[in-house]
Amino acid sequence: MLTRLLSVLPLLACPLLMLACMWAMRGSGTRAAQGQAGRVAELERELADLRARLPREDAAGASAPASRPDPTLEMRPPARQHHRG
Repeated sequence: MLTRLLSVLPLLACPLLMLACMWAMRGSGTRAAQGQAGRVAELERELADLRARLPREDAAGASAPASRPDPTLEMRPPARQHHRG
């Protein structure tokens, strides 16, 4: 009986270990998502505060940077393609 149990034990260990790991990690994904949501909300509040402060500084006579187009919207020419032939 013991020899039979020892031969089956490795086959049972893998699924049981997997179940134990799943049970241990069952709530870790939701906690990480909640932490990220809090951080995003904090960054959005900071951004709103900075945007609200910007027009007041311009009205107070602070030197505003020269208006330039957004460099991220800049179009780049397509790369040259070399054709064999």
